[in-house]
Amino acid sequence: MTVYSVYEPTSDDEDIATRAGRVAFVKEGFAWFALIVPALWLLYHRMWIELIVFLAVLAGLQFAFGFDRLEQEPFSWAALALTILFAFEANDLRGAALQRRGYRFAGIASGSDQSDAERSFFTDWLPEQEKAAQDAPPPKKATPAPKVPAPSSSRGADEDVIGLFPQA
Repeated sequence: MTVYSVYEPTSDDEDIATRAGRVAFVKEGFAWFALIVPALWLLYHRMWIELIVFLAVLAGLQFAFGFDRLEQEPFSWAALALTILFAFEANDLRGAALQRRGYRFAGIASGSDQSDAERSFFTDWLPEQEKAAQDAPPPKKATPAPKVPAPSSSRGADEDVIGLFPQA
């Protein structure tokens, strides 16, 4: 049984079918593709900030361990450890990136594969969305704002003004 975190777009003005097409399912757990080629995984999911940080950390490790041939083995072990850590956290980072793009956490779905999890999620989600659309108040007509007369700048001769306030 595979568990997925589900993220939906926050824009409520779209129709349900369009929003359902934009719902993102993020698998919980270890990301094997992120272990094998982390930079390509980040590019595929359009996680630009995370890619820059990952490459900067790798470059920092290379700089910290040095460029001599003797220091390449410790650098390789550190880079491997970083990649394994990234593979464990990759899907959580993807969820955070989706929230940064304007998605909200919609729930958890589980199934034997992603299509089964999608089916179980949408059987509950679609009726809720249709009910919410029916219960929503009709859109209000835009009413023009009342016109406010401009303040007159002329003052009477009998008004004594101290600073910005009339004298009482």
